[in-house]
Amino acid sequence: MAAKYEEEPMQDLFQNYVDDLRKLRDAFHQELGNQARELSKAMSIYARNNEAALSMFMEKVAARGAELETAAAARLDQFRGLRALTQTPADADQERVAAAAERALGDGLDVEVDRDRKTGRPMVLVKSEPAA
Repeated sequence: MAAKYEEEPMQDLFQNYVDDLRKLRDAFHQELGNQARELSKAMSIYARNNEAALSMFMEKVAARGAELETAAAARLDQFRGLRALTQTPADADQERVAAAAERALGDGLDVEVDRDRKTGRPMVLVKSEPAA
């Protein structure tokens, strides 16, 4: 009979331990679920903000690309002796883009001129007969 009394306290202790583990597991799963929901909300907000920033950036890139093309075309027309259609820039960014386009085109032209000068040969126009 003494063995029976010894078994019950051990069984009760083991049962209490198992119950505590279950409570701990339930609390852990609940906290994990809460954190997952918070993380999901944060990722959603981040994705929405990132998408908005990316679309704004792409709009700016497209606008600056068009401005750069316009400035480069105007500079090329000016170089070829055509009347340049000048557009007044609306803000400082447009002025910087136009200046950069002109510098880039000008640098390219300077390189060609320098290369022609380095050959030491004068440029001569030669008139040829039309092919038969």
